[in-house]
Amino acid sequence: MIRSSLSALLLLAATASVAGPLKTIRSCNLSDGSKVMLQAETTVEGKRLHLTLNGKTEKAFAYMPKTDFVGEVALAKCVDGALIFALQYGSPYLKGSAIRRSPVDGATERIDFAEKALPRWFYGNATEMRVVIPNVGNESPSKYLIYTFIAGRGQSSEPTGEDVLPDKQGFAVHPVPVPRH
Repeated sequence: MIRSSLSALLLLAATASVAGPLKTIRSCNLSDGSKVMLQAETTVEGKRLHLTLNGKTEKAFAYMPKTDFVGEVALAKCVDGALIFALQYGSPYLKGSAIRRSPVDGATERIDFAEKALPRWFYGNATEMRVVIPNVGNESPSKYLIYTFIAGRGQSSEPTGEDVLPDKQGFAVHPVPVPRH
C-alpha cells in the first residue's frame, strides 16, 4: 500500500513538472488602450500558447478545445494595434491569429488562420481587418490568401484568393515583419 501510494505521488510530481509557468512572449497595446499578452507554457513537446486579455487567461486556440496545439512560436508581432502570432506545431501548416479591439465599439475581433506561410500584410480600418498570406501551398491557383474580419459579421468562412494584393484604399496597410532564420 505504501509502495503504490509512493509511486502515485512520484507520478503526480513528474506530471506536474512537465509544464512550466507562463512566460510572456509578446505584449501589445490595443486600440482601446488595453493590452493583450501572448504567453507560452513550456512542455516537453514544445510551447502551448495562451492569451491574456481583460484579465482572463485562456489557451490561444480555446475555440478548438479538443485539440492541443503545442510547438514552436513562429511569429509574435504587434502591428497597428493588433497582435499577430503563429505556431509551428508539426504539420506543414502554421496555426495563428490576429487579434485587435474594434476602434468603433471596443469589441474583440479575431482572425484565425492555418497556412504554410506566415502573414506578410495587415490591413485595418474602423470596421474591417485583413491578414494577407502568400500562397506557398498552391492549394488554390491564387498568389495570395486573404483572411477577412468584418465588424458585425465576423470572420469569413474561407480565405479568398487573389493574384494581386488587395486595394489599399480605405485601409491602413502594414507589413508584418517575419523572423529570419
